[in-house]
Amino acid sequence: MEHHHLLHDLGWLMATAAFVSILLRSFKQPAIIGYLLAGFLLGPHLLPWTPLHDAENLQSLSELGVLFLMFYIGLEFDLGKLKPVASAAVLGLALQTILMVMIGTSVGQWLGWSAAQGLFLGGILAISSSMVCFNLIEERGDIHRPYAQLTAGVLILEDILAIILLVVLAGVGVSGQLDYGVVGRTTFFVGIFVVAVFLIGKLLAPTAIQMLNRIGNAETMTLFIVGFIFLVSLLAAQAEFSLALGSFLAGAIFSRSAISHEIERITTPIRDFFSALFFVTIGTLVNPYDIWEYKGTILLVTALMMVGKFVACWTGFVLAAVSPGVATRASLSKVQIGEFGFVIAALGLSLGVTNPAMKAVTTGVAIVSIMLTPSAFGLEAVFRRVANRMIPARVRGLLTLYLGWIETVKITLRSSSFLRVIHRPLARIGIDFLMLTALLIVASLAARWLGDTTWQRLLWGGAALAAIPFLVDILRSLDVVTLALSEVAMSRPVLQVLARGPARGLLRLGAFSVILFAFTGVFLIACMPYFPTGTSLVVFALTTVVLLVLGWRRAVKLQSQLEFAVISSMSDAAKSGAKEAVQDAIKSITSQHPWPVELSEVILPGDAKVVGRTLKQINLRRETGATVVAVQRSGVTHYDVTPDLPLSPDDHLLLVAESEQLARAEAMLKERAPADRDEEANSHQFTRLLVAATSGLCGLPLLETRIRSEYGVTIVGIQRGEERITGPSPDTFLHAGDLLLVMGSPSGIEALREQLV
Repeated sequence: MEHHHLLHDLGWLMATAAFVSILLRSFKQPAIIGYLLAGFLLGPHLLPWTPLHDAENLQSLSELGVLFLMFYIGLEFDLGKLKPVASAAVLGLALQTILMVMIGTSVGQWLGWSAAQGLFLGGILAISSSMVCFNLIEERGDIHRPYAQLTAGVLILEDILAIILLVVLAGVGVSGQLDYGVVGRTTFFVGIFVVAVFLIGKLLAPTAIQMLNRIGNAETMTLFIVGFIFLVSLLAAQAEFSLALGSFLAGAIFSRSAISHEIERITTPIRDFFSALFFVTIGTLVNPYDIWEYKGTILLVTALMMVGKFVACWTGFVLAAVSPGVATRASLSKVQIGEFGFVIAALGLSLGVTNPAMKAVTTGVAIVSIMLTPSAFGLEAVFRRVANRMIPARVRGLLTLYLGWIETVKITLRSSSFLRVIHRPLARIGIDFLMLTALLIVASLAARWLGDTTWQRLLWGGAALAAIPFLVDILRSLDVVTLALSEVAMSRPVLQVLARGPARGLLRLGAFSVILFAFTGVFLIACMPYFPTGTSLVVFALTTVVLLVLGWRRAVKLQSQLEFAVISSMSDAAKSGAKEAVQDAIKSITSQHPWPVELSEVILPGDAKVVGRTLKQINLRRETGATVVAVQRSGVTHYDVTPDLPLSPDDHLLLVAESEQLARAEAMLKERAPADRDEEANSHQFTRLLVAATSGLCGLPLLETRIRSEYGVTIVGIQRGEERITGPSPDTFLHAGDLLLVMGSPSGIEALREQLV
């Protein structure tokens, strides 16, 4: 019966995919290749008969794989982890996109295609496959390595680029030429949508989390999460962006929340199923006869694309001071085209811009590049050996000098008090600007629906009221920027003479007026199409001015309360996971020690025998029966105590055990080191060491660095941007720019310092 065709086709696809992928797994090949081959075998082109009936519905269903994958990426998204790789990701993506567009237009011209068709091919080549990259990284167990973080940063930016490309290429397909104004407007609107949805979602997420925790039902959580993914995705589609962008934002809203791990556990089987279906369906679209006809073009474009992407990304990463080893691994993971390539090709076909030849070339390049990516990724060691032999020592020396210079510049910028003062106000101004624009766009759309009525004027009055917190924050942030710029300018000898007494205040007021005027001009240019007209404009302007002038103090208080609410909701969501972990630890300890126990606090003396060793090395629990449940260091209490935590002088250890066990543990912890021990071995000093991008230890986990065994130095903590890692585990990776808090002998620390530089 016809209504069973979908289930019939789905059964054939998934059964064949399971069989082929299991077969390829035995040969240690990625499952993605099995999915593609399964679709290739079941497609209507290779064999004279195919069991499939409804390919279009299957293709629509397979697109859910992209949604769930992007949601998963968003769920793992951490802005704090993206910030360290942002400059490298932007530079690498920019060079990659420029080179791919050049290759696309050159190949199109060689084949006799139009300029628009060449641009479409360049757009297809510019976007790598998120599915392929992340599946490859996960299969290797490298998800926490520095190159994986860099790859994730580029892929996130590529997804945003893909949204922009879809809109830009649609304009190219209609007009036949590239409109740079459209590129700017599209990028601007994507920024507005992302910031508005993310901030509003983060503000509402704690309420949803409390509701789900109160219900405590896995079925309800699954339905809520799937419904939320579709809700935000449809909102993105309504704003004429891609569904994938919406699903990514849906995941980002719940990232680092108390239930993020539970959400990941629930959605992973759904993601795996639809991801497999997506690739199998792609395989069914392959026409081997068309691919054979354009085999030469496919091989040429594949070679140009893979080599070009590797060279462009590697160059961009290294120019941004990424170590060559990390840059090589990150670049090799991206030498393919992905899901968005087929979306762009379908757009071109619907607009009549592309031709069947482009579909064959796109499909062939995608299949070949995806199949070659694991092999290319495995050639990293070969690339290193060849590079060491072929690159002259002088070139390697210049590269080392450049990376060292960039690292010095970064340290100088990070230590600049001026930049530390103004970077947050500038970021706030940018966010407030986007939120104000989003508010005006929404109000403008609602006003068109209401028509020229009293309700429209009331709407604009309400919009003015809602805009007050953002305007207040902009004015206060502009004042901070003006103050910082004024202090820098007035430190000059010439202005020091002029800026005395009342003149100093007048100069600051003049500078603030100029900056405010410039910002107002930019804001009006960007938002003028969405401002009201006639009476509504008068109502909006008067309401805004009156509220700012007469209610400034209340407006400042309201803005502070809203800011506190947003920050609290984000921090509470992040901390609630830690609180649950502490509660689980207490329950676990209680279940392990049901008998009456006591708590005791032990302060480690500086010359204790156990200082510099880990809990695992001293074997405290086996020797005494006492358990360390918390460690207080530098005023901060850590409840997630691991066996690899090194002990430091003046640590406060909270022990739980019976009274006799506590006495033995306290005696063991306070035992003094032998007085006759070598002075060098007995002395421990604390210091901070910086991991340079040129260091051979950069990008390695602590276990592989062998810092403790080689140098006798213990890494007590790692400062990574604004993140502090206390007692890092052996699988923690060293990143360029990490500030290590180490403890050890002076000679060992000095030897490690040389290695890190």
